[in-house]
Amino acid sequence: MTASPGLQAEDRPDFERALHQALRTAEIREALGRSGSSGGTDIQRLRSQALVESEAIATAAAPEYAAYLRQRAAAATAASTSPDPSAAAVTVASAASAVRTAPFTTAGGRGLLPALAVLTPALAGASAAAFLLLGGLLRLSGSQRETADALLTAGLTSATIAAVTLAAGMVCLVVTAVRHRSSPPDRQPRPHRRPHAHPHPHPHPHPHPHPHPHPHPHPPSGSHPPYAWRQDDAAVATARDAWLRALLHRGILPFLRDRLKMSHTLSRTSQKSEKGST
Repeated sequence: MTASPGLQAEDRPDFERALHQALRTAEIREALGRSGSSGGTDIQRLRSQALVESEAIATAAAPEYAAYLRQRAAAATAASTSPDPSAAAVTVASAASAVRTAPFTTAGGRGLLPALAVLTPALAGASAAAFLLLGGLLRLSGSQRETADALLTAGLTSATIAAVTLAAGMVCLVVTAVRHRSSPPDRQPRPHRRPHAHPHPHPHPHPHPHPHPHPHPHPPSGSHPPYAWRQDDAAVATARDAWLRALLHRGILPFLRDRLKMSHTLSRTSQKSEKGST
């Protein structure tokens, strides 16, 4: 014969809530009133006694509690082995972000060539002007003729490079403009949706809403991916309710009745002894 499972620490708040519910029942209130002890002190005394004897009280609902623990362990195992939807959502979001950023990276690499096509003629032209100016001044002064010739040669070379790169940039610019003009636009107009017409329209709409509500609870509003109703959660909730009902009716209420009966017997005995002594 297997021993009944002891009350776990995480289930003690449920036990205390069931005890609070039992102390608020009309039966216990009336019993306290008949015994002449309906104050808060007696209720706290009963509560303390029940909390001390919580393990013994919980054994009255041991089968339901064992079934509840089995359902809870099975749900925890299923949740640990099943893939986490939030992790899958993060993976999908990261993949989508990578796909979205890929075209911008490629576009950044392609944008380097137009920048070079613009900067190269400007730099080459500026250097050609500087070389030609310095070479011309040195030749006019008559000193360092070899340096002046070298500067003039460099200036002519820079001017040639500037002219060639400027022409190439203009050609690339024209080709790009023609290509963009000839390519079709990426966005297409969205087709206009026409409302679906019922083949046999009624002259008046039905005044009442649908009589049968949806059998499943409404999913959370901000859930992504979509919320899936788990049968394991429903089974755990059902087992927990069954245990709490058994704990209340077979454990806590009988314990409170016995304690109130014992208290009433002791009070009558003390009253008889006082009368006998007088």
